Amino acid sequence: MTIDKLATQGRTVHSTLAGRQYSEIAMLRNETLRNMFGSKENYKHKKQVIANIKGVRYIDDSKSITPNSTWFTFETIGNPIIWILEIQDNMVDLSSLASSVKEKVHTLIMVGENNQKITKLFNGLTNLIQVKDLSNAVKMAYYFANEPDVVLYSPANGKQESVENNAERFVQLVNEL
Repeated sequence: MTIDKLATQGRTVHSTLAGRQYSEIAMLRNETLRNMFGSKENYKHKKQVIANIKGVRYIDDSKSITPNSTWFTFETIGNPIIWILEIQDNMVDLSSLASSVKEKVHTLIMVGENNQKITKLFNGLTNLIQVKDLSNAVKMAYYFANEPDVVLYSPANGKQESVENNAERFVQLVNEL
């Protein structure tokens, strides 16, 4: 891979690096780096624009399961964000996102139960909405979104197991709007 090709991928590089720990990156070989940054096949469900409805972009970022990855996604979006966050047992610590949420997220839609920690963390920083499932989250986002908002599905819950199913479900629900 040439340096020009690497440079044209822009923020994708930052997002890929965000998901890696420094120790992993330091141990990589040149061929591994070429493979990691050379293929776009692994970017399904990573900042993928699903639809543009009434001037509102719906973005599937379900592969951002860590707060760091979600932060990088926030940084690439210049418009106001409606963030759909999945609440799960044993959630990762999201306190590192507090300043970004205050600055960029105008509505946080929490999907699931046991949201006390999240509510306490983000209360007063943005509008908070609690829903029971992803279907209701997408409907709420549609209701509250105005042009030029971005509806961002970025779970940030540390759970890799549910990414594919929930991502496909989000895409389906958005396409049904």
